[in-house]
Amino acid sequence: MKRKGCIITRSLLLIIMFASIYLTGCVVAGKKTAIVSDIKTAFKGTYKVDPYMEKHIPRTVAILPFIDESKSQKGAEVVRRGFYNHVSSLPYKDMELFRVDHLLRKAGLVDPVDVHKTPAEKLKEILNVDAVILGTISNFDKLFAAIYSQVSVGAEIKMYDTEGHFLWSGKHVARIHEGGISTTPIGIVASIIAAAMNVRDIQLLRACDDLFRDMVKTIPTMKYAEALRKPRIEMLAQDSKGEPRKAGDIIKVALKGDSGMQAWFDMGGFKKGIDMEEVEPGGYVGSYRVVPGDNIKDVVVTGCLSDDAGNTTSWVDATRTVTLDTTPPDAPKNVIAAGRDNTVLLNWDKNAEDDLSGYIVYRSDTPLSGFKKIGQTEFAGFEDKNAINLKACYYKISAVDLAGNESSNEGPVTGTAVPPGPTYVKGKLEKNTIWYAGASPYIIEDTVIVSERCSLLIEPGTIIKSSGGGVVIRGGLIASGSKTQVITFLSDNENIWKGITFDSVKGDKNLLAFCRIKDAATGVEIKSSSPEIRNCEFVKNDIGIKIIGGFSNPQLKKCIIHDNRSTGIEIIDGARVSITNNRVKNNNTGLLIQDAGSVSVKCNLIINNKGCGIVVKNSQAAISGNNIYDNVPSDMKGAFHGKAADANDNWWGKADWHDLLTNTSGRINIKTILDGPYPDGKSIAIPVITENLGGLIDKDSILAFSDSPYRITNDLILDNGATLYIQPGVMLLFDKQFSILTKDGGVAAMGTKDNPIIFTSSGSSPSPGDYTHAVYFSEPTKVSSFFKYCKFEYATTAIDVRHGMPEIAYCHIVNNSQSGIRCGNDAGPRILYNTIAKNLGTGGIECVGMAKPKIHHNNFIENAVAIQSFSTIYIDARHNFWGKVPPDDTVIWGKNINIKPWLEAPDMDAFLLGD
Repeated sequence: MKRKGCIITRSLLLIIMFASIYLTGCVVAGKKTAIVSDIKTAFKGTYKVDPYMEKHIPRTVAILPFIDESKSQKGAEVVRRGFYNHVSSLPYKDMELFRVDHLLRKAGLVDPVDVHKTPAEKLKEILNVDAVILGTISNFDKLFAAIYSQVSVGAEIKMYDTEGHFLWSGKHVARIHEGGISTTPIGIVASIIAAAMNVRDIQLLRACDDLFRDMVKTIPTMKYAEALRKPRIEMLAQDSKGEPRKAGDIIKVALKGDSGMQAWFDMGGFKKGIDMEEVEPGGYVGSYRVVPGDNIKDVVVTGCLSDDAGNTTSWVDATRTVTLDTTPPDAPKNVIAAGRDNTVLLNWDKNAEDDLSGYIVYRSDTPLSGFKKIGQTEFAGFEDKNAINLKACYYKISAVDLAGNESSNEGPVTGTAVPPGPTYVKGKLEKNTIWYAGASPYIIEDTVIVSERCSLLIEPGTIIKSSGGGVVIRGGLIASGSKTQVITFLSDNENIWKGITFDSVKGDKNLLAFCRIKDAATGVEIKSSSPEIRNCEFVKNDIGIKIIGGFSNPQLKKCIIHDNRSTGIEIIDGARVSITNNRVKNNNTGLLIQDAGSVSVKCNLIINNKGCGIVVKNSQAAISGNNIYDNVPSDMKGAFHGKAADANDNWWGKADWHDLLTNTSGRINIKTILDGPYPDGKSIAIPVITENLGGLIDKDSILAFSDSPYRITNDLILDNGATLYIQPGVMLLFDKQFSILTKDGGVAAMGTKDNPIIFTSSGSSPSPGDYTHAVYFSEPTKVSSFFKYCKFEYATTAIDVRHGMPEIAYCHIVNNSQSGIRCGNDAGPRILYNTIAKNLGTGGIECVGMAKPKIHHNNFIENAVAIQSFSTIYIDARHNFWGKVPPDDTVIWGKNINIKPWLEAPDMDAFLLGD
């Protein structure tokens, strides 16, 4: 080992000495060799020194990044390092290049153009030096042929002090031509070697040396500079060749300069002061062994010589940097093996590392040991063409970077070569079975039953077609595809097939992943089982997924359930389920949750379903964090009896909660909504009243069916433009003497025929006159009011309209002690399709003052008086049924009331709620 190290050391020094000879421009010649002049350089440099500099010579200098007008990839930095090497021999205190760049980056200066535009005073603040040197590269090109090469380097350099005064400038172009004609093979070899060294940047070093050697001598220095003459360095080289080095590698650095000095080298700011040994006069060698944890990129190596007086010269490697990489890449992920005829195809996710060099493939006949390398590739895939059909092999994949670091290898994965399909299957499976992708398609001739003691494993990419029968799982099923190798279940003849059924499976290790299930009566039916279903697609089935029974508790994640003819997901008979991050769209009904157990619906997209987004009936459903919108006829429908569904914090397509009143119905608890789509939307409260009613309401509010019934324990006053929205099915129970009073406010009571809104007495034995008014319009207002499918009973006067034009339609107004509807002042309500019955006192409708209601298509039955008016204002009361044909004049009071034409029989569209 010692001899080997010595040889390496001598080799490095020989390279440096060889390069140094070329740098001094010597001629290569022999007895029979005549090579045409090996260096031809025409120096026409110019320089300028400002008189100001004679009395203001700086002590500290920073060389700023050079601007590259030559458009080369690395010219500016290479030439900058070359200039730094020559300036370092002058008696200035120069700042290391990496520190200059670091301080400029901290100040936000990265682009050399921006650096050059920065005022000198600002640069002084950033760098704390007396002067700065700026450079512009005008030439940087290399031409190479078999026995000829050329390098051209040109630069203009300027020095300013950090007060903004110009001090010095120099401009020069150096051109070096290498090559010649030889009469012997020895001369040709020497010429080709010289040209090859140019490719390895030896000629570039020569050009930079010629460019700056004499230029820096024109820069004025302190008069006592000779006394402080620094040691001389001719050359510096390191053997990493610009390639990354890993743990255990040794980097050698060699320096040629004055003898008898102290020498060391730095690797940027990473490692400093690494000793170098003088192995021959003026020749110094040092080394660094890379250890785990060393991770640096493109660090410049700087060599230093110092004499006994402390005078020190530094010299950077102008053409090469050092990169240390001791961190292996990540192991390849998602390795998949697929069998084909005498071949196993391996695929995995491509690694993201920018220094990746490739992957190594290992194989073994056993899963834990014996793995041997069978190939190496730069691609995220490999074909093992030496596989034997129906013989399982085990594979591991590792990643390798440019430094040679190798990752761990995940796995193993099993791969089995198989003969090609089709493969016909039916009947009962009594042992563990694998369906291989390479044997596809599998044709189900009749129902396949996986018995209790065995499992069916389906490889990624497998295709299963059915002639009508299904797959019944009583043991186990693992059907796990991938994004690129989906497992497909579909009909073989475009007819409906039975789908997949999990029938009372005891274990919880059943999995469907990355599967596509199409054309089934029920894509997957889960009976008292708990499989995991994720990343699957259910399309064009009658029912996508059906979950039945209290022992069912499956997990549905990241599936697409769309275009199913009946229901996307159906959950019934006490089943539990977690439904997360799915897309449910374009089905008839998105989700049907009926008589279910605990159901969690979170983070799903539920849109464009034709028969309702979600239907919940008598189930403990928690529905939150979903995006639910654009479903018809509504986004969510709950039952009007039984348990309430909790549907807080969903996005309903708009941040305005008013649409919820028409897009949702039934016993659904919604107190908060999202103000934007999940997951970015924030939770906002909606004004649902949850307490007994009384006092002032001065902003829009909701009476929700989930919090019904409501009890009115004091007069409820609507003012300040507020509207009270009442959901279908809500019941309002009025204590004695109390009413809803609208001042500057309104009521929007939108019931339905099946679920009307009830205004009634809170008494245990209610009777007419138990409370004053259901609604009393006491003052003028611009806020609209309407009542649809409501029942008003047991008030003194059910609706007293002193002002405004509320619409009262499809209501049942019955058993009130004074009147059903009273109209006063200039009120003009529209009274349509109501049943007005059994009202005492002044009867069904009473009109006073200037009131002019429009009364059409109502049925007046058994009232003390059907209608009466105490004014001369025309009352339009045509097209009503008055209890008898012809109407009884004794129940119609007022000559100004026009009842003709009347209806010959009760209007069947008028609303009547049974007692």
